[in-house]
Amino acid sequence: MTERRQAEEALEEARAAAEQANQAKSRFLAAASHDLRQPMQSMFLFAGALRARLDDPQGQDMLTMLERGLDTLKGLLDSLLDVSRLDANVIEPRLEAMPIRPFLADIVAAYQPVAASRGLDVRLGEHAEVQVRSDPMLLGRMVRNLVENAIRYTERGGVVVDCMIDGDAVLIEVRDTGIGIAPDQLDRIFEEFHQIGNPGRDKARGLGLGLAIVQRLSGILDHPVAVRSAPGRGSVFSVRVPLDPVSPLPSPIPEPHAEAQPDGKLVVLVDDDAIVLLGLRATLESCGYQTLIAGSIDQALDRLSADGRTPDLVIADYRLRGGAVGTDAVQAIRERTGRPLPGIILTGETGAECARDAAEHSCSIILKPVTPRQLAACLERLTGESREAKPATPC
Repeated sequence: MTERRQAEEALEEARAAAEQANQAKSRFLAAASHDLRQPMQSMFLFAGALRARLDDPQGQDMLTMLERGLDTLKGLLDSLLDVSRLDANVIEPRLEAMPIRPFLADIVAAYQPVAASRGLDVRLGEHAEVQVRSDPMLLGRMVRNLVENAIRYTERGGVVVDCMIDGDAVLIEVRDTGIGIAPDQLDRIFEEFHQIGNPGRDKARGLGLGLAIVQRLSGILDHPVAVRSAPGRGSVFSVRVPLDPVSPLPSPIPEPHAEAQPDGKLVVLVDDDAIVLLGLRATLESCGYQTLIAGSIDQALDRLSADGRTPDLVIADYRLRGGAVGTDAVQAIRERTGRPLPGIILTGETGAECARDAAEHSCSIILKPVTPRQLAACLERLTGESREAKPATPC
C-alpha cells in the first residue's frame, strides 16, 4: 500500500512539474511577443517600400517570393503566439455591443485579394443589420481563422461569409466549396497540428493551429462553434454569437465610396525602434503620405512645433522608452494641436491592457507585424472619414 501511495505521489509530482513547465513556456512566448514581432515588422515595411523602386521584372519576381515567405512566417508566428497566450490564460474578453455587418464586411474585404490570387471568390452574404455582444478582436480572430481555413482548402469556387438570426443569437457562417471533411475527421479537426490533405507538412499551409485557436476562443467567449461537411461538397462552419439585448439597431451603412487618395496628408510616426520607424516612413511616403518621424514624445512635439503644420493622423508604437506608451504620444499631440486626431497604436501585444488603454483614448489598434497593404487600408479608412476621434477598433 505504501509503494502504491509513493507511486501515485510521484506521478502527481511529475504531472504538476510538466504542467508548470508548459505554463512557463506559454508565459515566456506570450511575454516575448513584442520582441519576436518587431524585427519582422521592419522586414515587411522595407519589402513593401522596395517594390516601388524595382523596375527589373526578375527583381520583382524575387521580391514576390520574399513577400510570400514573410506572409508564411507571419502566419506561423501569429498561430504559435496565439496558442501560447490562450494556454497561459492571460486573455480576458472585453464584451461590447458591435454591429455585425461592417465587422464582417471588413474581414471579407481584407481576404478578397488573397482569394483572387488563387482564382477564388470571397463575398459577403445577405443578412440582417443587427448588433451582437462580443469582443471584436477575439471574435475577429475566430472568423479570420475560419475564412483562412476555407480559402486554404478550396481549389475552385469560393467562400461566403454570412449570418442569420437564430432566436436570441446570430449564427455567423463561413461556407466554402472546398474538399470537405470525412465523418471520421470531424472530431479531430480542432486538434493542434491536425491537417487534412497535407501529409508532407507543407508549412505554406500553416501548422494546423487555426481551428485549435478557434475552439479555444469559443470557450473563452462562450460562442459555440459547429461544423457541417461532406467530402467533395465543401464545409460550413458556424459561430453562435448572442444578440445585444440593449442596443438599438444601427443606422444604415452608407454605400462604399471611391478609394480616397492620401493627397499629401501628414502622418506623425512615433517609435523608439529606428529601423521600424524608417520602414514606416518609407512605406507611407511610397503611398503618397507626408511624414514626420520621432523616436519619443518630446521629440515629436518639438518637431511639430518646428514644422508648423497640423497633422492628419498619429501612429505610435505602444511600448516607448522611459515607461511611456503610444496612447501618451497620441494624447500629447492631440493636446498640442487642439484637435481630436485619429490615432493608431502599433503593438506586438495582444493582451487586455493595450486594448483597454487604446479604447480609453479612442485609438485604433494594429497588431504587428502588419503588411504595407493592411497599413495603407487602415490609414485610408481613418483619413478618408471625419477627423473626429473614433472608438477603438482593430484595423
